[in-house]
Amino acid sequence: MSSKETQTDPKRSKKIAEEEPKSTKNVTTQTTVEAKPKPAQPAAQLIQKILDCQFEIFGIVQGVSFRMYTMRRAEKLGVRGWCMNTPRNTFTGQIQGYEPAFEAMRLWLEHTGSPTSRIDKCIFGTTNILQEFTFDSFTIRNE
Repeated sequence: MSSKETQTDPKRSKKIAEEEPKSTKNVTTQTTVEAKPKPAQPAAQLIQKILDCQFEIFGIVQGVSFRMYTMRRAEKLGVRGWCMNTPRNTFTGQIQGYEPAFEAMRLWLEHTGSPTSRIDKCIFGTTNILQEFTFDSFTIRNE
């Protein structure tokens, strides 16, 4: 073995101790941020649109808990309105919600539904913009 590996060099130890950083107790640092402030957004951009439409779904949509799953999804998304089975073996209703939640609910109704359902066709009526909600919650109506 070499002497470097087995022996300690006292001069080296002293030099290492001298190179250790000194205390930064009374040192002050200053950070400057040069980002431009964002302009305030007009109030109209902060207000989200409330959208509303009626729908009817065709396929295997009765006897498969479609109403219950629809109500759960609507509550999760914050969508309001109602739904019900029809005598024509379809599923119908009305949804209202802020644009992102409304669109998510439309997609769910059109493509997902309850786990054992089969959606053959989904028809949405005209989408209207509302000034305020006309429903307080989402409900299941009887035929």
